[in-house]
Amino acid sequence: MKAFKDQRYKAIKSLIDSKGINGLKDVFTIIPLSTVREDMKINYNTLRRRVNTGDMLTVKDITSLASLFEVDPVEVFRLVINDINSGQKIKKDKAK
Repeated sequence: MKAFKDQRYKAIKSLIDSKGINGLKDVFTIIPLSTVREDMKINYNTLRRRVNTGDMLTVKDITSLASLFEVDPVEVFRLVINDINSGQKIKKDKAK
């Protein structure tokens, strides 16, 4: 593991704790996906696809993200659910 942990993870933790982030995708406006990918030791395209889809994230992915952000995995799961629900609302609106 790295000796230095990116300081942006602390900002993400603060925003998650204060409900300042609505979805998991919002996290990647603060820290690049490539940085998270490197820390999770996962392929960039795999992580990108899983984050964009939401329902493809594994329990291991959620717990790894929670560990990086130093939050409860339930909070990361909440962010994923918010992303999935907002995506469904968009799809429903397009169908009208």
